[in-house]
Amino acid sequence: MLSSTALATQGDSGYLNKNNTLTADQQSVRFMLDDAKDNSEWSLHAKLARIHVSDIAFNDNHSSKLFRYTELSSNWLDENDTNNATRFGYEIDRAVYKQRYKKMTISFGRQSVDFGSGRFWQPLNVFGSFSPTDLDTDFKPGVDAARLDWFTSGFSSLSAVYALSPDNNASISNTTNAAINFRSQAGEQSEYALLAATVIDKNIVGASFESSWEGMGWRVEGAHYNDSKTKENSLFWIAGADYQFSNGVLITAEWYENSRGASDVTSLSNTNFLTDTLIKYGLQQQLSQRIFGLSINKEFTPLLNGAYTILISPLKDIDGRYNSSVLHQFNTSYSVSNESDILFSLQFANGRGLNGLKPQSEFGHIPTSMTVRLRFYF
Repeated sequence: MLSSTALATQGDSGYLNKNNTLTADQQSVRFMLDDAKDNSEWSLHAKLARIHVSDIAFNDNHSSKLFRYTELSSNWLDENDTNNATRFGYEIDRAVYKQRYKKMTISFGRQSVDFGSGRFWQPLNVFGSFSPTDLDTDFKPGVDAARLDWFTSGFSSLSAVYALSPDNNASISNTTNAAINFRSQAGEQSEYALLAATVIDKNIVGASFESSWEGMGWRVEGAHYNDSKTKENSLFWIAGADYQFSNGVLITAEWYENSRGASDVTSLSNTNFLTDTLIKYGLQQQLSQRIFGLSINKEFTPLLNGAYTILISPLKDIDGRYNSSVLHQFNTSYSVSNESDILFSLQFANGRGLNGLKPQSEFGHIPTSMTVRLRFYF
């Protein structure tokens, strides 16, 4: 059960003609049915959800929609009026069968596909990834795919994935979505991965390397994109580090660089840029070219955990000067019992807001919001 309230001021998304409150509440349940016999297993996840929003537009676009042949979902209730909207329906999020062999597994159906080693962003996660500020990260949305995992040794594996494209989207219905990912241990404390893929008319090659030194974990990860239609090239890479102090405080830092992103306010407001398929569906999560992310996590007691995340995006204005927008997020979670927890989240941003409907910064248009989530397992 989730409830969220946001205050939209002038320049924020959702602002009308005065400071107004945006609200959303959701009640959802995920039913999970799994079974394993000998060398085979299958899994079925169905979600039921009721969502109500006030002064907020529904956004159904998600990267998983680019790799689902059909939605396998329906709304029994879909009401809209001037300021409010309510939906109640179901979705099949997982429906996968897996067969195991001595050094190989093969799976077919709707399943999660996860590559990359980044903490905030993963350039190798070509089938979509969570946002750095997502609150629900337990279950990554499934995509319709066939996957083969070959365990070449005790410390390495080769994965091949072929994902379907939607049959109801003319612009991407016939695209080929496939990836090969090799992952291996290097020495006692290091690991590397290599990737080759073609996704949504983009030919991609990438690599990652992560290791530890003097008690600090560090990683680099990058992918080169070539658009088969426009012949344009771009580079998306991250570099990050983690360090945990003796008192349990964990600090994670990461630098994001994507040449497909906007380097100035003018390109950020470009209509063609904002309607780009990768941006529209969240496969490219950030609008701007460069972002720095930092998180501080502390377990106060075995039941209470707190975290602070800050994202900073420098962007040039029309005079060539840098103006940064900043997003802050404070999260506190408490384990109410062995089968339930409650999360409080506060998020606010600084920076230039909207100019009309066009953003002038990465985060400046995001309204201040507070979210409470209560979760049960049964």
